[in-house]
Amino acid sequence: MPLKSFFQTAWDLNGNPFSGKATYAEDSQIVYVPEMFGSQREEFLRKFVQAPLENGQPLIGAVWSVVPGDPKARGFGKSTLMGEEAKRINQDFGFATLIHLGVSETDARANPVLASYVSFNTKANEGIANIDAACFQLVRFLLRCADAKGVKTHLRLRERAVAKLLKEGNAVKDQESRAIVMAVEERFRQLAVTIDIRNLLEEFLMHLASPDTDALEKFLSTVGAWHHNRNGLKYLQLFVAFAELADIQHFTFFIDQVEDFTSESQPSKIRKNVKIIRDALLESEPFASRASFVFQLHPDAYRKLRDAWTHEDLHDLNYDSPLNKPYVVVLKGLDNFKAACLLAERCLNHPQYALPERERGIHPFTDSSLEKVWQTTKPRPRWFIRVLHDLLELAKDERVSVLDEKFINPTKLKALSSKMQQDDEEELEDQRDDRLA
Repeated sequence: MPLKSFFQTAWDLNGNPFSGKATYAEDSQIVYVPEMFGSQREEFLRKFVQAPLENGQPLIGAVWSVVPGDPKARGFGKSTLMGEEAKRINQDFGFATLIHLGVSETDARANPVLASYVSFNTKANEGIANIDAACFQLVRFLLRCADAKGVKTHLRLRERAVAKLLKEGNAVKDQESRAIVMAVEERFRQLAVTIDIRNLLEEFLMHLASPDTDALEKFLSTVGAWHHNRNGLKYLQLFVAFAELADIQHFTFFIDQVEDFTSESQPSKIRKNVKIIRDALLESEPFASRASFVFQLHPDAYRKLRDAWTHEDLHDLNYDSPLNKPYVVVLKGLDNFKAACLLAERCLNHPQYALPERERGIHPFTDSSLEKVWQTTKPRPRWFIRVLHDLLELAKDERVSVLDEKFINPTKLKALSSKMQQDDEEELEDQRDDRLA
């Protein structure tokens, strides 16, 4: 039997509950505390999930962060909010989300929704550097999601699609897969958009129509970068048509680090990508009638995209225009100590880390020492969390049971804050995308 760690003996924790990473990764097992965003979480969900259903039309929106003197304004939780809320929505097709926003149970069940998340990453090997690659990863994100019982999104959608086709008399028992394929093909015959569904695309559609989710996921994992970098948009189009058969009423696609595909591109290439966003994602079916696209923005990203965005007559997403209030959310971060304290408390007492005998609270921190950390890192949640992570690691090595103001002194806080900011910059410069490993 291994020896108990100091985390266990001193703090009743089985590990460090605070993330030490500089960037969000959708596969990371982080502690997500939606309450840390306060009323801005409801604003985010109302604008990007509920409003398109109420208005009967999708939108193009943006999640911003703005800090004077910092053109990239990192660390406000934009990526975490988009990625983790997308996972929550997909667990029950948005039912709990809509109920939380005051929608009746009847209306919430009648308006199932899906959400997906992708982050551009041009630095990773075979990274996500164009719209096609991003669309392919949007599909993979959706298909990795599952409900509370572990049933994958694909199987749940297929069951709904089969039930609908049988009810309408468009399928017969034991021939449901063929009926799904025929329905998707018929959908595209009715559209101006044409897809030559052959070879790998045909295989993808056959896997979608089949109840074998494992085979579908295995197939997608073997699709080479050369292929999905040129055909990823078609994969997303086919998936949306498939989900339409399951009566999914709306899709919200969150696009992170959108400026990254501009980092190594000339203006002509940037305009080409933005033109694809307009023509293929915003103005063409099957997206135009039921898919919203929400971009992560900060001043540096907006500066890089502004000329191409204006050239394509896309909706202005500037954060400081009063006309953009329905389409823009500007995250404020941890702008008060109450929110910071709640975030720390939820992490420290999360079932993933807290042992059964642990008493709730912020132990081993004290109110005053935790407030000092917040004062040093505010308003950025990521900086707050990473400094707490490092403080626990230092206390573990020094065998300090209580992290009070004596332990968390100004010299230590200054050193940790400087180290965290330097590490943040270095990790962002050399980040790798685990989804592509």
